[in-house]
Amino acid sequence: MFYSSARPDRPADRIWLDTLREHGRPVAVLARPEPGWRRRVGHRSVDGLLQRIDLGYCEERATLVQVTSQRRLPEHVRVFSTLEPDVLLSEFLLNSSPDGPIRLPGELSAGVGRLVVDGAAVEAQWLACGDYIATLAAVGEETVAVVSTAALHERAVRLTFDTTASSG
Repeated sequence: MFYSSARPDRPADRIWLDTLREHGRPVAVLARPEPGWRRRVGHRSVDGLLQRIDLGYCEERATLVQVTSQRRLPEHVRVFSTLEPDVLLSEFLLNSSPDGPIRLPGELSAGVGRLVVDGAAVEAQWLACGDYIATLAAVGEETVAVVSTAALHERAVRLTFDTTASSG
């Protein structure tokens, strides 16, 4: 995981472009991030193939929104991971605060939510714990997930795909 030196309104930093090239596919990003937010990018590979990109939008040292894109791997790859809303929410709560893990009492609540990708609504799984929400859906051949606070969630589910360095 690294902090990008670029702000979201200047998306052409070298590390981000290299990550997009390696992934070789479009990656979900916030449609309209705040200009002052910085990006933090993490990725996970399986058998040498970049499968998952986690794009955190940060202010100061706190992550406010995380957008995850995960692609299906070729059939010959026998080890794979799936995205689950409860795991994404837990990861976010463990890693988003500079003061350590966020621990919330209470129950998880689940339901149906939506992502809005390039203006089109996509039905999604929705999971909340306290003031934090995870929303996850299949969008084309990708699985896309968003985790944020409830206050930012309506803005966070508005996405587009960054195709800057993808081959098609």
